[in-house]
Amino acid sequence: MELSLEHFSSIAPHVGTPRTLIQMSSGFSNDNYILTTSQSKYRVRVSKYSKHTDELLAEQLILSRAAEQHNLIVPMLRLFRLPNGTNVSIFPYLEADLNFDINNEELMRDAGKALAHYHLSVDGYTGSLPWKPLSEAFGHEVLQAGELSKFIDDQALLEYPNLWCSIESLLQRMEDANVLMNEEPCSLLPQLPCHGDFAPANLLTHGNRITGMIDFECCRWAPRLYDLSTFLISLQEDEGFEMDMSTWFLEGYNSVLPLSENELKLIPKFQYIRSLEAAKRHFIRVLNGDHRMHFGLIMYWERVTIDLRK
Repeated sequence: MELSLEHFSSIAPHVGTPRTLIQMSSGFSNDNYILTTSQSKYRVRVSKYSKHTDELLAEQLILSRAAEQHNLIVPMLRLFRLPNGTNVSIFPYLEADLNFDINNEELMRDAGKALAHYHLSVDGYTGSLPWKPLSEAFGHEVLQAGELSKFIDDQALLEYPNLWCSIESLLQRMEDANVLMNEEPCSLLPQLPCHGDFAPANLLTHGNRITGMIDFECCRWAPRLYDLSTFLISLQEDEGFEMDMSTWFLEGYNSVLPLSENELKLIPKFQYIRSLEAAKRHFIRVLNGDHRMHFGLIMYWERVTIDLRK
């Protein structure tokens, strides 16, 4: 459904008379727009996939709590539905650089500090969160190899001879990850409302300063290593990645909220778990008809998670 200014008439008393609407970007899960009104400028996030309103309300609540104590958190101002049932979220618009510069040591250290301060800001939170806890990520909605076989043809197997073995390995590792997350030492790690998708793309910057942290729709109960691992994976998948970048980020986090030796040793495990989650989401979207199976990604996920049980 294409957005138009008329769709915002119902919220005019809250944000001002709509004047212009420009599409900013399009991601896997959302489209983003800039809405200019008689009062101000806003970022509009439109969900591509069906989301329950209670999940977005949970996001709004955790953002409100965190923003009270952390000035980098960008709160959700309004939430409403389009006539076709699509959820639309309204946020303040912040001027920002086009991309987060991962080569900037100061920014990388500040990213670690920003995450640590966010974790401190939500300490003691007891409300609901948008996503199910990480401990339930693999035990819920278990995938069957037979269901996925319907989406693999002979041509795919010719191009990727090990494709089916990779899929079976990933499904087995998802079962292993479910056990791993619910046994010691992982089960002993304190749980907090993790951002869920903490990555350079969700940090706004202006020059050498981080000015905002956005998009908490994946916020969930998990050990803090989950957010750290998500950011590290995002760095490692960038063509310009260098090991110093990970060090800068972790040192920034540690300067505010130190990690134990046990936690540092577990970071690789959480990186594997993050990749397995990405694989599971992809498989589910394939089964739902939202994605075509990406054979190259499947081979990549199988390769980077091979040491899960070591």
